[in-house]
Amino acid sequence: MPTHPAALRPWGGIKMKERNSKKTIRRVARSVIFFAVAGTLLLYILFEAFLPQATLTYFGFKPYVVVTRSMEPVIRVDDVVIVTGTDIALLEEGDIITFLADINYDGQKNVVTHYIHSLEENSAGEMIIQTRRHFAESADIRPDTWLLREADILGQHAFTIPRIGLAIRYLQSPPGIVALAVNGLVVLAVFSLLHHDKKKDNNAAGGGENGEGKTYIPRESKDENKKES
Repeated sequence: MPTHPAALRPWGGIKMKERNSKKTIRRVARSVIFFAVAGTLLLYILFEAFLPQATLTYFGFKPYVVVTRSMEPVIRVDDVVIVTGTDIALLEEGDIITFLADINYDGQKNVVTHYIHSLEENSAGEMIIQTRRHFAESADIRPDTWLLREADILGQHAFTIPRIGLAIRYLQSPPGIVALAVNGLVVLAVFSLLHHDKKKDNNAAGGGENGEGKTYIPRESKDENKKES
C-alpha cells in the first residue's frame, strides 16, 4: 500500500514543536540566569555605595582593600581580602581576622586585618582579643597595643585576591560607581536587543509565535497521490 506523504506532516510538526520548546526553555533559562546575576551585582554595588556596613550581613562576605604593609608578605598592599562572617567562639590563635580598632588613639576606628595573638575571657565572661601583625622571626612577635571585643570583629579572612585593590578603590569611588552603573545598563540594553532579535528569528523560522512547524508537500508528491488514488 503506497504511503501518503501527508502522513509525514503531523510527525514533522511534532518534532518541530519539540525543538522550538527546547530552544524556548534554554532561552528563558539563560535570560533568568543573566538577569539574576546582573540584579544581584547591581544590588551589591548599591549596598557598597550606600550601606557598606550592611554588605557582610546581607551577602555573607565583603572585600577590603589592603593599604598597609603590616601583613606582608602574606598579604600585600593593594591585595583584596575577602572576609566572611564568623562566630567568635570558633576563632583560634593564628586565625586572620578583620576588625575595627582605634590604631591612632584619636577616637576614629580603622579597618585592620591581622592575626589573632590571644583570646582570653575576662571576669565578666567577655572575650578579649589581642592581635598582631606579621613577623618574619618568631622571636620578634609582639601583640598590638589595642584590645578587641566581640563588637569590634567584622569577620574572618576567607581568601586573598592579589593586586586588584586599585581597581576596587576606583569602582568604590563616585566616578567608578557611575561608570559601572552606566556600563551595566548598556550591557542590559544590548542583551535585551539581541534577545529580542533572536526571538524574532526563531519565530520566523519556526512558523509563528507559538513555534508551530509546518511540513510542506511538494507539488509532484500531490500529483503522484492523485494518480495512485
